Amino acid sequence: MFGGLLMAASDSKGVFDERLLQLFRNRAQLKKSHQELQNQYHCLEEKLKNSEASTRRAEERLDAIERLMAKPEAGYNGMVYFQLRALWRACNDQLQAFAEDLRKQQEDRERKKQLQRFNQNRQHRMEEVNDLIMRLKDDADAAAEEIVALEERKARLVGIWNYFRRRELGARLGQKRSEHAAARARIEEMFDRRIKIEGEPWPEFPGLSVEGRRIINVAVIAYAQLLYAHFSESNISRLAREAVTRPIQDLKYGSEKECTYLTGKIEKLMLDLKGRHLNVPGLKELALEIRRHVEFRNDEETVPVAASLDGMALDVAARGPRINVMMEEYWDLYEVFIR
Repeated sequence: MFGGLLMAASDSKGVFDERLLQLFRNRAQLKKSHQELQNQYHCLEEKLKNSEASTRRAEERLDAIERLMAKPEAGYNGMVYFQLRALWRACNDQLQAFAEDLRKQQEDRERKKQLQRFNQNRQHRMEEVNDLIMRLKDDADAAAEEIVALEERKARLVGIWNYFRRRELGARLGQKRSEHAAARARIEEMFDRRIKIEGEPWPEFPGLSVEGRRIINVAVIAYAQLLYAHFSESNISRLAREAVTRPIQDLKYGSEKECTYLTGKIEKLMLDLKGRHLNVPGLKELALEIRRHVEFRNDEETVPVAASLDGMALDVAARGPRINVMMEEYWDLYEVFIR
């Protein structure tokens, strides 16, 4: 009885210890969950502050524009400003469309090469299997012929005095039949392998290679440089960059006559450019020249180092003003690159 009481007390203590341990675990889990919620709260609070600050800046900018546009003499200035911003977006759209067309073309080329390699590999394996089937068939036919010959010889050996010779031929027959059966089994196995190879699905396309993405990005840089040269007349490229980096109240484009001239020039240059992004003269030559000069940080990087464009003779194909479009981030170039 005393022993039973001791066992009951021991069991009760074990249950208590287990519950205590579980409470500690729950407490640790609650602390962890609480910390995660705190982190989420602070993150959302920071985002809210940033959003409110952005809203305030946008409202202040809108108020400034409204005050400025309320002045009749500022109307032409504002027209040029927003036209320049529209030009910047149009150039970015042009680069985006250009990069997308190149991406599709490059994907088609790489996919065709991948399938070509796959089909060549499959054909090579099929030929190996067919050669092996032919060799196994020859071995099986030779074994079958020997079996027939041995059976004929054994049939002619009658009488008790040929007992040992018949037994010897029987052993050889058994061996040849085993060889023949093994060859037939191997042939069936090879036929199954050939069917499996024939039924292999095409491999999944892994996406553009690093080299493919580099080719596209270099072409995008070349086109961005040609866009800069195209809009360099009347310094429009520089004016467009100022329009997207500075507020309207800080910029002046001259008299009504000067503003009218600029708007007409911008409109004409944009019409000249429309729909030409795959047939721009000198684009291919310039891209090849850039490719010979650009450097990458490592073997996996697809966007060149901007400084590697410095000092390059970009007038090889682009006649006109030259600039490091990557360093100046013209046309929001980094949004266009294929990563």
